[in-house]
Amino acid sequence: RSTWISGPDNAQFGRFWQQCKDDGTFDRFQALTGMAPGPHTQAHVLGVSRVEANPALREFTFMVAVEAPPDSDPRDSDPRDSDPHDLVRISIPACRWAIFEAHGPVPEALVAAEMYAFIEWLPASGLVHAHAPEMEVYPPSPDGQPYCEFWLPVERGSE
Repeated sequence: RSTWISGPDNAQFGRFWQQCKDDGTFDRFQALTGMAPGPHTQAHVLGVSRVEANPALREFTFMVAVEAPPDSDPRDSDPRDSDPHDLVRISIPACRWAIFEAHGPVPEALVAAEMYAFIEWLPASGLVHAHAPEMEVYPPSPDGQPYCEFWLPVERGSE
């Protein structure tokens, strides 16, 4: 499910997550996947920032998503849905990912991980942001405490 993020107001993300909880999107995900961890990310749910066209531009489509089985169609999740076309399937390209753990309450821990990734780690890494989506990955918590990961697509920079 997607929405447009129109600039640096991080509260937009939280409002959209809440909207997805309230409008039954997670029930539809449950019908598609059983909320089982995805085969690639091991996540129950994902936040996908579609920044691949221009990673420097902070206006983009944001998606709340799950890894759907390859043979499923999101429009088939519940025939009673009033608008079966509001879920879409996208393919995330294979990438090299820098993965940053975020321990603690979201969104604060996630924002801290992203800031570290962009301000400290990426400039010192010799890598650059690849033209692929960024992802918030929500796998099972290793210790039962709030936990997520920030996945940053990276590639070697041109020198």
